Amino acid sequence: MNYGKKSTARKEKELTSKGTMVRKKFSVIFCKTLLICFFLAAVVGICAGIGIFKGIIDSAPDIDDIDASPTGQLSTVLDDEGNEIATLVTSGTNRDPVTIDKMPINLQHAFVAIEDERFYDHNGIDIKGIIRAGFKGIASGFHFHQGASTITQQLLKNNVFTDWTSEDSMADKFERKIQEQYLAIQLEKRESKNWILENYLNTINLGQNTLGVQAASKRYFNKDVSDLTLSECAVIAAITKSPTKYNPITNPDNNASRRKEVLDNMLDQGYISQEEHDEALEDNVYDRIQIVDNSTSSTANVNSYFVDTLTDQVMDDLINELGYTETQAFNALYGGGLTIYSTQNTNLQQICDDEVNNLDNYNGQVEYSFSYRLSIQKADGTRQNYSEQTMLTYYREKTGNNSYNINFSSKEDAQAAIDQYKADIMEEGDTIPGSGESVTFTIQPQASLTLMDQATGEVKALVGGRGDKTANKTLNRASDTTRQPGSTFKILAAYAPALDSGGMTLASVEDDAPYSYTNGRSLRNYDGQYRGFTTLREAICHSINIVTVKTLTDISTDLGYSYLQNFGFTTLDAEHDNNQALCLGGIYKGVTNLELTAAYATVANGGTYTKPRFYTKILDHDGNVLIDNTPQTHTVLKDTTAWLLTNAMEDVVTSGTGTIVNFGSMPIAGKTGTTTSDRDALFIGYTPYYTCGVWGGYDDNSELSSTRYPKLIWKAVMSRVHENLEYKDFTMPSGITSAVVCKKSGKLAVEGLCDCDPRGSMVETEYFATGTVPTEVCDHHVSATICTSSGMLANEYCPEETKQTGIYIVGGSEGTDDSPYLMTDELSNSTCNVHTSSSVTQPSTPSTNTTDTSNPTSGSLTGGGDNTTPDHGNTGTSTNTGGDTGTNGGTGTGSNTGTGGGTGTGGNTGTGGGTGTGGGSSGTGSDGNTTN
Repeated sequence: MNYGKKSTARKEKELTSKGTMVRKKFSVIFCKTLLICFFLAAVVGICAGIGIFKGIIDSAPDIDDIDASPTGQLSTVLDDEGNEIATLVTSGTNRDPVTIDKMPINLQHAFVAIEDERFYDHNGIDIKGIIRAGFKGIASGFHFHQGASTITQQLLKNNVFTDWTSEDSMADKFERKIQEQYLAIQLEKRESKNWILENYLNTINLGQNTLGVQAASKRYFNKDVSDLTLSECAVIAAITKSPTKYNPITNPDNNASRRKEVLDNMLDQGYISQEEHDEALEDNVYDRIQIVDNSTSSTANVNSYFVDTLTDQVMDDLINELGYTETQAFNALYGGGLTIYSTQNTNLQQICDDEVNNLDNYNGQVEYSFSYRLSIQKADGTRQNYSEQTMLTYYREKTGNNSYNINFSSKEDAQAAIDQYKADIMEEGDTIPGSGESVTFTIQPQASLTLMDQATGEVKALVGGRGDKTANKTLNRASDTTRQPGSTFKILAAYAPALDSGGMTLASVEDDAPYSYTNGRSLRNYDGQYRGFTTLREAICHSINIVTVKTLTDISTDLGYSYLQNFGFTTLDAEHDNNQALCLGGIYKGVTNLELTAAYATVANGGTYTKPRFYTKILDHDGNVLIDNTPQTHTVLKDTTAWLLTNAMEDVVTSGTGTIVNFGSMPIAGKTGTTTSDRDALFIGYTPYYTCGVWGGYDDNSELSSTRYPKLIWKAVMSRVHENLEYKDFTMPSGITSAVVCKKSGKLAVEGLCDCDPRGSMVETEYFATGTVPTEVCDHHVSATICTSSGMLANEYCPEETKQTGIYIVGGSEGTDDSPYLMTDELSNSTCNVHTSSSVTQPSTPSTNTTDTSNPTSGSLTGGGDNTTPDHGNTGTSTNTGGDTGTNGGTGTGSNTGTGGGTGTGGNTGTGGGTGTGGGSSGTGSDGNTTN
């Protein structure tokens, strides 16, 4: 660098030049102006923010005008005639308020530790929590999943800002949050921490239809909240974040994980010692939680199975249609003053309740099972827990009988088994602590029932179990429990798709013969019989397994599975269920009675599925329509398909497996169903008015001694339901036609063949959708003349007295009902070898008008051919000595028997001859033709 005089002078000149000075001045002025603008913008923004904030604060409710204590208006349920049938959240049921001094200190600290760790220190809002949540939200890409609401804010949110469920934008949420925080500060100035915590713990939703810690304590532990242990307190505190996800009954593993978090937080925050923490964590508390709180619930406030299912549907619709969270929906349903117009008909419900509990329908059969829990305090201080499942395992191992069950003929016998079990497992020094044992008896075998109006999809009655219902949200065998549907699935998985899009008709036949699945496992019919060629109509009527599986295989299991999905089933599993056993009800999870009844209601409704509805509309507390529950429908089957299935299922009731349900005063269509070893029994059927589904079985899946009682219940219910209803028939849609078919081929019948089957006429009039009538004539029946001496087809040398003409079946299987009448390949290719030319003395001069037997097979085997006109014979030649040829001549081998046509070229001649009407010996006729 040059530091000479010249260089320095030059630099001084540049720095003091006029241009340089102007540029510097401009830069300074620009920077000052920019700073001033930024400052002014910041001031304006701050002022605007202050103004907005002040406006939000000013619009907040006055602290003196609010009541943050838990409140709520009753929701009312009405039947389909406007009569009140239930109220939701009455005092002492869903919410049972208690004062803070009745709440264990561990329970209080458990909620504080997991929900608001600085509750006792902050002034209503948690600044540290807000900053922490903000940083975590930014770090995760502005996904703010972690909240910073204090217990005080949550109390205000649930009891003051009840309109937060209708927030439509972030601005609305932002406004409510600011007001919430402002009022939280104000509330903390006015009320004590204990007052805030007490009201919060009496407000919160803790699942299983409970509000507040006292109701939850009774629901889960059958005890007052004051008696809760530390472990039990942590269970209840763990529920709060999501009453469904952390429900200790339905999701015990999730609850256990969060319970550990509660206990860890309590330890970290100094509320409990390490020893208390470890002891609580080791407690297997979930064995003590009662699923059904029969012993402590008041039947006066117990909702019916129908109302239980109704509330589930309302909750789902509030969440899915209005966008409520689960807590919002719960609060609206049980404290929002809603009016719910249900679809239940009280009279029909009473009929269903009566008959499901009528001992006559069970032939007086009464047994009892139980739900049992036992907690034993060992001498060394440890605790062991037992249930009916451990008892069942114990006795199966002790007796070596894997079929041992806990169904007893009386409560006394059941109690004796329990007492013996206790005596077997308890050791010296063992004790049973208070509330360490409970038992709930349940009548067996059980039943469930759904009654629907198929035209509207309205559920008119629902019964979820036999016996007294003594608690809310107990086991509902109609809408919640899944069981195997057995043969009721045959209609839905095989025959409906086969007729609707599989190219089959009710006249289509399958060979009912020994058969195995593609995996090699053999399949048999329930009665052990094989009927040979069998139409789909007959298979439906008599519930034939092999024909059903072959039908599904022919149309593909993919098609059957897709139809079941369209029928509304939500419990199917594509990986496990899409196979040949699908049509017999062999599915992975089973189905509910409700969904199965709705699927049959689809057929009854002309092929249109309507989602089952338990209510028609909901009004808010001001009388405004909250939800208008219009029917949700879609087409599953063509109306012609639905009618054909209905017509076939009428046969089930009149002459098939379901005759016991026929009460005579109304047309009935339906299907029976049983499962392997008779563990489930069902009848699903309908009239032109209603569809009803009845299931029967043991809760523990034991074998039934009789599968009759679901059918008896169905008949008893439906006969009473229809007592005063006008007779109505199933309406045949346009597009139905009929044709006379052969029951062994499914094709057009051939006179003289199909009606002459040795087992009786195989001709029947069948219904078809227009365009599906068969065009081919029967090719399964043939007429053959057998020589009784050889058992082979007769030839021209066989004496008349050894010839025997009969009708045979072509293409059948050995071991079936067709066996004695089969035209086997061996028989069809044989000719009598007993009577030959050498054994017969030929006359020197043939007489006139005698039968020409020059063709040894021409008069032995005839059958229907491919001609499509069954009522006219083919022009043929009757071979006589005179060689007469006539239009009404005998039909040749493979040709149709025409009107008046004889059977077989060279066949027996004359009216009354051979196979002719009034058959017998040959006679001489004017034209030499056999007349049938």
